[in-house]
Amino acid sequence: MSVSNTDALYGYLAGQFADADLAGQTDEQAAVDGLTPDTRAAYEDVLKQGRAILASSSFDWLKIADYANRRFGNESQTRRWLTRMMDVLEEALKRS
Repeated sequence: MSVSNTDALYGYLAGQFADADLAGQTDEQAAVDGLTPDTRAAYEDVLKQGRAILASSSFDWLKIADYANRRFGNESQTRRWLTRMMDVLEEALKRS
């Protein structure tokens, strides 16, 4: 499976996580920072794209690490992290 539109996800990774540690945020806090009724649709797009990338055979874990400014040792670690961030986002969307 190939994922063609990933702009929302990669923008989210760069915007939410790249400097989160400098702001004193955990990744779980950063995953939902800025979620409001006005931004809900954008976060839903991120979640859809994130789930599609996780299901894709062309999972570019180095690109994900680069955009999120995280260092993962391998694809498996990256998949676990992205799955966790998408799970946190999904739960926040259910509650909002």
